[in-house]
Amino acid sequence: MMRNLFVLILIFGFLCIFVLFQRRHLTQKATSWQGRRVRSLKMVLSHQQQERSDVVLDRLRRTIADRLYTLLNVLDFKDKKVFVRNLLIPAAGAVGVVMVNSKFVGLPLMWVAPAGAVTAYTVFFAMLSKRRRKEFNLNFSEALTTLNGAISSGRTFLQAMADYALISDSKLAHEFGVISRRLNMGENADQVFHDSWQNYPYREYYFFIVAILLNVRGGGRLKEVLLKLQRSIATGVAMEKKMLSMTSEMRMASKITGAIPFIFLLILKFINPQDFEYVIYHEEGKAILYYLLGSVATGAAILKFLMRGI
Repeated sequence: MMRNLFVLILIFGFLCIFVLFQRRHLTQKATSWQGRRVRSLKMVLSHQQQERSDVVLDRLRRTIADRLYTLLNVLDFKDKKVFVRNLLIPAAGAVGVVMVNSKFVGLPLMWVAPAGAVTAYTVFFAMLSKRRRKEFNLNFSEALTTLNGAISSGRTFLQAMADYALISDSKLAHEFGVISRRLNMGENADQVFHDSWQNYPYREYYFFIVAILLNVRGGGRLKEVLLKLQRSIATGVAMEKKMLSMTSEMRMASKITGAIPFIFLLILKFINPQDFEYVIYHEEGKAILYYLLGSVATGAAILKFLMRGI
């Protein structure tokens, strides 16, 4: 009976996810119809041939390489000591979880070890990404202010970037120093800024790079562009903080709701060990465990989908 109920719940969950993804697909199809028409027209006018499979595979390789570089960059692979430390800290956390489980809880090792390792590295990577983004926001706002002041005093853009690299010891200042040196050596500006954007793949930095490249190619008042960019970034940060504060209750409630079943499962280990062993090891009791995992995973996927834009 429990197994049939579990199967029905899984089917219902998959149907809900299918309906949500189908709705998203139809929305994207409706909004991208005009873009597809433009691409089709360009293809007809320029007589472009369909991309070959090797080109698609090459793009896939580049995408995977960019994602891997971003992952390593967050772990700060350029500094060997910091990189090793960032790898060992979550590993130590996963080992601690396994030891606590073997001593107090008694869940199967084949479950706890992979789940603990994946969770430890995911949480630690998210913490590093959040800290890196916070440092970037602070340093980037300061950098724009410094660049505007230097340009107002008559310095060129490259001189302003070099000046900021000298007066600040942040990682962004070091990046600006690398950019100014490479541009002074005559390297291609597109390649230099593309490499820099890989180190800071953020929306604000992308707008900054685009503004600089447009100014280099077509000319313009760089000071006004940077001032507008600084104001827009400040407005975006304020709106993001307001949005996070308005949705904090909802996000915390979803996390607590998802954690409650696992907390009660651990409490069951100490209150009634027989029922705990029945749920974990017995064939009929595993249906309850599978229902717990399936319902939590389905609910988390639905919430993630609904809050994907937040």
